[in-house]
Parts: sequence; C-alpha cells; structure tokens
Amino acid sequence: MRIVALDTLQQFAAVNLRLDPGAIGGPVVIPQAAQITIQWTLGNGKVGNNVLYGRYSGTFAGTTAQANALKTAFTTGALWTAVAAHIAPGSGIQAVTIRDVNSAFQPIISSTVSLVPGTSTGTALPDEVAVCVTLRTSLAGPGARGRFYVPGLATTALGAGNVINAAAVTAIQNWADAAVRVGINNNGYTMVLGLQARASYTGSTGTVHPARAATTLPVNGCFVRDNHWDTQRRRGLK
Repeated sequence: MRIVALDTLQQFAAVNLRLDPGAIGGPVVIPQAAQITIQWTLGNGKVGNNVLYGRYSGTFAGTTAQANALKTAFTTGALWTAVAAHIAPGSGIQAVTIRDVNSAFQPIISSTVSLVPGTSTGTALPDEVAVCVTLRTSLAGPGARGRFYVPGLATTALGAGNVINAAAVTAIQNWADAAVRVGINNNGYTMVLGLQARASYTGSTGTVHPARAATTLPVNGCFVRDNHWDTQRRRGLK
C-alpha cells in the first residue's frame, strides 16, 4: 500500500471546458446595439430563436411598426419563397422582436403579424436538424465570426448521401444575406456581431487574451459554408 503525506496534497478544482474563461456574468449590455430576434415555431410546438444584433445611431427608436417591417423583409418576396419551399408547413417564422441592449433590462418589442409557415411538400425532418449560417466581418479569426441556425427543414432539402441539397444551400444563403442582413440594414440598423465585454484571461496554451470592452463588428456577408446538417443539441437528436 502506497502512503501519501497529507501535507503534500493540493486541492483540485473542476474545470468546465465549455465555459468561456473571459465571460463576465450579468445582463447583455452593448453600446448602441439592439437584439433582433427571429422566433421560429417548430413542429413540436417549441420555439427556436435566432438572436441577431443591429447597431443604431443616436437614440434607440424601436417600435412595433419597425418589428413588423423587419418581419416583412424576412418573410416576403422571392428569397423567402425559395427558403419556405424547404421548410415544413408545421414550422415557420412566428415573430420578430427587438430589444435595446444599450442598457440592461429594456423591454422586448414584438411584431404583431401572424405565423408565416413553410410550404414544403416533403416530410418534416427532426426539429433539432438545422442549417448553419456563418456571419462574416472584415476581420479574421473565430472572434470575428458569428452564426445562426435555420430550423424547421423538410425532406425537400435532403440530398443524396444525407447532405443538404444544392438548391436548399443556395436558397438559405441568399435569404440570409439579401433578406435578413439587407433587411436589417434597410430598417434602421446595421447588422453587426454583438460582442459582450470580456475579462482578461490566459488560454490553455499560455496565450494571454486582453480584456475587451463591449463592442460591435459590422457583418459584411452571410454564408452557408458547406452542405452538412447541424444541430445545437449537445446530446443528439431526441
């Protein structure tokens, strides 16, 4: 039996590898920015949210009419029609909400128009299945990119080999860039990445990451980078 001297033991602290080591707790506060959220109704009755950001000038001027205008931009015209053809009829965009995050705990402003459902003739895929849209800025590196997920897809988006077919990839990319990004830019905002304040920390390789004040980065393009299905559920499809 090996004997260990108690005075040589050190306390062990568990480390959560998924936790951002620079994260600062508390509400989201980003100067001159608003959260613009696309609310999706899914086939199982649950709601999925795409939380995007828009930068504004001067005083925040969000209204119900503006939320309705954003939803109209996202859900009308040929760009939406092409995407809706791959979304199951039991799913769709329920609402668009706006919340000022220039200061904490501001109210949510919601659109008042009704659900805009998908029009696919195919069978609904599992609600967890989604297509990832990448948001790019003029800077490089993972800290200068964002993403959001398009859910509610149907088998009309399914290609040979269990990938996303080319038509769906093109439709979703065009919609994300020319309907969502441009729609935000045309309705009182500039689409941006909303970057919360972060504390300084030392990474696992010894790199020192300096503190960062809350800020925004303009999004200059939205892309579907590949034809692979995605899911945000860490425990798989259920």
